[in-house]
Amino acid sequence: MRFLCVVLTFLAIVLSIFLGFGMYNDSKDIERFEKEAAVFEEQSELYRAEINEITPKISALSEEKASLQAEIDAIKRRIIYKTQPTAFLTFDDGTSYHTLEILDILKENNIKGTFFVVGTQIENGGTASKEAIKRIVEEGHVLAIHAYEHEYNKIYTSKEAYFEDFDKIAALLKEMTGLTPKIVRLPSGTYSARSFCERYAGSSDVYYDIVSELYARGYTVIDWNVDTEDYTTATGVTNIINNAVSGAKTRLSREYKAAVILMHDTADTVKALQGVIDGVKDLGMGFEVLVQGGYVTRQIAETEKP
Repeated sequence: MRFLCVVLTFLAIVLSIFLGFGMYNDSKDIERFEKEAAVFEEQSELYRAEINEITPKISALSEEKASLQAEIDAIKRRIIYKTQPTAFLTFDDGTSYHTLEILDILKENNIKGTFFVVGTQIENGGTASKEAIKRIVEEGHVLAIHAYEHEYNKIYTSKEAYFEDFDKIAALLKEMTGLTPKIVRLPSGTYSARSFCERYAGSSDVYYDIVSELYARGYTVIDWNVDTEDYTTATGVTNIINNAVSGAKTRLSREYKAAVILMHDTADTVKALQGVIDGVKDLGMGFEVLVQGGYVTRQIAETEKP
């Protein structure tokens, strides 16, 4: 019995020593882990600080890369037009029921066009005008801005007057389509716009103010280099076709073999359109729409007065 007590006492002592040693080791481990955790947290703070510092730089570099890529893509597109004859069918002053007829012809020929629309035409043209806007967007054409009121003696009296009109048509198209068109054609084109600003505002400075502001807002101003002269019934259907085809032909000898063909939302244009398409096709030209970064032509490119 005494022997058993001695054994049990011995075992108790050994167990106490073992447990004490284990607790001692646990204490050392905890202390070591706490030190490692503190070091890890300190390093994490440094890494987080570095990440916070680098993130804006990465974002800026990404934006710069995207901008450079856009410039490269634009240059590539422009180079194409030096070797690939291309026609851009553009239609001013719509929309109306004539626009629906134009859209039908383009659809039959699997061609897309660029439509520079006028606000008063849209709002006063009834269901046909509104249906035309819907079809322009849904059928993959380019919806572009011309003016709200195509009245030179109103919009060219000052920069403020122009943008009061401009903002109105931009808001109307946004409301109708959810889009913000970025292609603009000044009523009567840039050359005449400058003259109208001299006449109605008293200075061509207003013209340069308008164009500079458009560019600052991110818009692209595009004129034409082939005039069909379809704005008057005096021209006639045959001459509209001849003007388009002969004008496009002259572009084939230029550095950029691109014809931006000006047409209007008229009955004679509808009658002439198939002939224009066939004649331009016979020249070996393909068809595209005007887009930012693509082929751009302006009669006057300056944004500041010489």
